[in-house]
Amino acid sequence: MVVRCTKDSLNIYRRSETSAEIAAKFSCSPLQASLLEMRGVTADDMPAEVRDWLSPSLSGLLEKLDLGERGRRSAELINGVTPSSRVVVYGDYDVDGISATAIAMELVLARGAHVRYFIPHRFNQGYGLHKDVAETIAKHGCDLVIVVDCGSQDAEAVEALKSSGIPVVIFDHHLVESTPAACDAIINPQIAGDPAAKKLCAAGVIWCWIWQNELLPESSLMRVLDVVALATIADCVSLASPLNRALVREGLKSIRTQTRPGLSILMEQLGITPSAVDTEDLAMKVIPCLNAAGRLYLADLAEDILFPGKNLALNVSRLIALNRRRRELSSKILDQIDTASEGDYKYVLTNSEWSVGVLSSVASRICSERNSPVALVASAGGVMRGTLRMPSDGDAVGVLKKIAPLLNTWGGHRLAAGFSVKAENWEKVRELLEEMLSLVKPVPEKEDLLYWEPGNMDIDTWSEAAVLGPFGMDNPFPLLYSPCNGKINILPLGRTGKHVKVETGSASLLAFGAADMFGDAADIEGWAYKPRIDTWRSVTSLQFVLEKMVMR
Repeated sequence: MVVRCTKDSLNIYRRSETSAEIAAKFSCSPLQASLLEMRGVTADDMPAEVRDWLSPSLSGLLEKLDLGERGRRSAELINGVTPSSRVVVYGDYDVDGISATAIAMELVLARGAHVRYFIPHRFNQGYGLHKDVAETIAKHGCDLVIVVDCGSQDAEAVEALKSSGIPVVIFDHHLVESTPAACDAIINPQIAGDPAAKKLCAAGVIWCWIWQNELLPESSLMRVLDVVALATIADCVSLASPLNRALVREGLKSIRTQTRPGLSILMEQLGITPSAVDTEDLAMKVIPCLNAAGRLYLADLAEDILFPGKNLALNVSRLIALNRRRRELSSKILDQIDTASEGDYKYVLTNSEWSVGVLSSVASRICSERNSPVALVASAGGVMRGTLRMPSDGDAVGVLKKIAPLLNTWGGHRLAAGFSVKAENWEKVRELLEEMLSLVKPVPEKEDLLYWEPGNMDIDTWSEAAVLGPFGMDNPFPLLYSPCNGKINILPLGRTGKHVKVETGSASLLAFGAADMFGDAADIEGWAYKPRIDTWRSVTSLQFVLEKMVMR
């Protein structure tokens, strides 16, 4: 969808002396060098740092990775698993959680053991390792519990398992604001890991740990990178991290060449060709469907897609239907927020009719559009459950930490966190949250563009830029700028009448959903566009997609 903006909202880079120095020193193309400069690279950087941008070595990055493991018994416990062992994997209901659960199950099954998993219900139980569930697991008995994407602070639940003689290993990546749970081993880079490890999602943590401890054959590990790629993109961890980019890059290869059956059926029903899947397909189509299970039903449905169960085609159809329902509910909530008046409350919004499962995605959208903090809260099972989103300079966990004594549960990351509150504490919590969020003063963000006219771009040139991918959080897809010379020709595109092609003289820009946006060309100062490679009927071409019209 094309939007209008002004130059005041943009940082427009041009080829400079610095980019020329980068190109000369590191044998980069002018486009690569300019994009590296936009990412903070200078000619004074070490060759290894630039190499990590252009060709990150997965094995090399893993060799020096420090996950900050505490306990040092994790590998010993896994190696002690035998075909007679009974193991429980306890996960979380988002894509990172179900991906980490699938990896842990494959690890246990490779040793021939009996394994079952448990993922809490988002509404009835909420995030984390719960004491009542831990007590149930202990009652039925098992030989090992592996906890993924949660558990670091769930001391009581861990103690319930430990007191029953069951060893516990935790793989997590959430911030720990109190004493970590006293389990047999905890692998959470946020406690003592190095900077690269701190940027991993939970699926990335357990995958890297398995690699470093050589607990699965390399061929098997490379195959399961498909779910690591899904989790890395879904959890919005940094793709400025060379390790995360390498994990996603190799994960995409796995998806394209040896897709697991459930994902294959899901992509087919979503109209995605597995051999050509990219990060945008995963982020915009596949991941929302997988997340919809935990948001509106049970995450087990999505787990059955990643770790194939029965009735795959039927379960995929159910996922797609749930995601359609999620979009409808999200749109309804957005409409209510746009039209409602909350009186004294501007940042902490609540409605008894809202579905808890869709609040996080709605909050993320509101935070992004307004560049403002927002907390959305709904009632679930007699408890208020909420999600908090912060702009780039905020600290969601820091805010919740200040009111922790009033909360049932809380946790998350710097920019995104969740919490629950007893009904009797809600009004006090709402007042305190509103006051703290009102003090957050976001810095206006400008979008970075590179001045590069489409006439100077061909497939080879763009392929050089694409080497800096996969693109995503902290490593945005290159957005390019070209001035408007006032001579444009608008042609219809497609059959619906909603899309047009903008002929600028040197190139054509595809403007989707923008048929009604073109008035006097004199008001248009320039174009913000993205290149993309398109293949149609075995013919590959470079297209330019209009993202923004820069107005005078």
